[in-house]
Amino acid sequence: MADDDPDDCYLFETALKDVNESVTFTFFNTCDSLLTHLRTSDDLPDLIVLDMNMPGNDGYQCLAAIKKEARLLHIPVVIYSTSGTPTIIKKAHDCGAYQYLIKPPSMNLIRNLITDLLATPVKRAH
Repeated sequence: MADDDPDDCYLFETALKDVNESVTFTFFNTCDSLLTHLRTSDDLPDLIVLDMNMPGNDGYQCLAAIKKEARLLHIPVVIYSTSGTPTIIKKAHDCGAYQYLIKPPSMNLIRNLITDLLATPVKRAH
């Protein structure tokens, strides 16, 4: 997960562990730190959760960078953001987002969102 708000990451990770404690969670507070990890790690994630509104490279720029690299192209990217206008959502999908999810206002709703996300079979690009 890449998100500049540590509170949002903490809530997401806590809810994720409540739903499925066997899932490995890694947090990055910038797009650049996420990209560095993705470019240098041999252990690539099964899914990337990305905030849209980050300082520096925002979610669009980060998503575009991920989708430009053949080694990363197969990894589904889920946008997880407070911004949810139809224009923003369409742009994210046009940039290659797998899903666009609005950050819920409660832990119970975050758990429900994660439960649905983990239950949905991921369609990977080839």
